[in-house]
Amino acid sequence: MSEGVRELPEPIELLDLEHGNAISLAIDRFEMGQTLIHPTQPTPRHVRIHMQQFGLTAPPVAGTPISVMVPALRVFGTRLDKPSPLHYWDITSKTLQADLLPRLIANQGGVLTVTLTANGYKPTKRYSVEQG
Repeated sequence: MSEGVRELPEPIELLDLEHGNAISLAIDRFEMGQTLIHPTQPTPRHVRIHMQQFGLTAPPVAGTPISVMVPALRVFGTRLDKPSPLHYWDITSKTLQADLLPRLIANQGGVLTVTLTANGYKPTKRYSVEQG
């Protein structure tokens, strides 16, 4: 992460849908930041980033819990498809961030209505975005 990008305040509400599941949101504002994740099944990429972020010269012993600071897009709004007590969701998927961020920037000051659908399984899961 670049200097000056702040860590998002807790609680973190990660948006992580299972394959085929969807969520419809009316987003009225957003914030870019970073958050600490604790992968349950760390990939070699997670281990490499963990080593960089903590200045390690050797990987941790297999099975050791690790943590990684990742970019996060926090979107604020209302869930439209069913009642929810949440008023924001944290998105760590870089591909979903890349799809949503230009839409959010173009729509600043208004409400962006989207349906996000999960396609596939980790680590190659992708989200489709339907606007409107």
